[in-house]
Amino acid sequence: MAAGLSVPAAEPAIPASIPVIDIGALYGDDKAAKAAVAAKIGAACDDSGFFYVVNHNVPLATIENAVATVDRFFALPEAERLKVKADSNNRGYRDIWDSVHRNGKTNAKDSFDLGFPVAADDPEVKAGTPLYAPNNWPDMPGFREAVETYYLETYRLGMKILEGFALYLGKPEDFFTQHFTKPVADMVINHYLGSAGLHVSDQASGPHTDHGVVTILWQDMLGGLEVMGKDGQWMAAPPLRGSYVINIGELMKRWTNGRFQATVHRVVHLRDMPRYSMPLFCNPNFRTMVDPRDLGVSDAEAQYEPVMSGEFLLSRFKATRKLWGAEKQDGVTEDPYLVEAAAE
Repeated sequence: MAAGLSVPAAEPAIPASIPVIDIGALYGDDKAAKAAVAAKIGAACDDSGFFYVVNHNVPLATIENAVATVDRFFALPEAERLKVKADSNNRGYRDIWDSVHRNGKTNAKDSFDLGFPVAADDPEVKAGTPLYAPNNWPDMPGFREAVETYYLETYRLGMKILEGFALYLGKPEDFFTQHFTKPVADMVINHYLGSAGLHVSDQASGPHTDHGVVTILWQDMLGGLEVMGKDGQWMAAPPLRGSYVINIGELMKRWTNGRFQATVHRVVHLRDMPRYSMPLFCNPNFRTMVDPRDLGVSDAEAQYEPVMSGEFLLSRFKATRKLWGAEKQDGVTEDPYLVEAAAE
């Protein structure tokens, strides 16, 4: 079993402010049961923008196979990993130096990125549309099969969560998913270094809000995810066996006119062993116009102007990712879309 699947002796308690929601009814036909689940999801999004989901239909064997496979990949010599070094379309391996945080602390992780599968002759790829590219798979037996299968299962879960959002907001189930025919839905497989590694930090991933619509996160049993509470204090979001952690991003906050919350979070990892997390960032087709008026907000009430989803995401990457030209942020950004992470 991969190191990242280690199980602590006692599973920690889940904070009362982060609800655990059984979403099994979203996969059925009972409208009342689906509406009840959607109400729980919506209440969590209105409150903190963080919740756990269980009964999500992603097979445990699929998860474990993916984690064991990526564990073998990250155990390869760096020269082998760099053979699939990521480009600016977020496909392939990213070393520890790629992300920029204002606090100046080293990012104690490396990653592997993949996205919604498109071929080299796809019209968006041929046109050079940013964030569309074939996945950059390593020459490693079984890697693509395990990781791609996991990606697709998690993506299906993401679409169910979006259906729940729509029902809660009084819209047809496909209100959001209709914009996900060729989505900018990237997955990042994070490999957090053990504390005995060269690049030690008390923050394996610094305080931030996510860029997009919704994040579907699997985390291993080592823990480390922390969410900023309304009192400004950090609270742990510990692993719950068989669950995913769901959180809202800045783009969804805009779409709901600030109703859904995009909450600051970070990862603290001090254990002397690697930790894995696999977030899927579910974002719509590049040219989707995100406008709170589509949800019934009047012009007078609208807090945000319409924005093209892909352009919004690019603005955030350019401010936080070296592959997109970011530098260390030591002053106020001029980027109108970047929401600065809260100070520690």
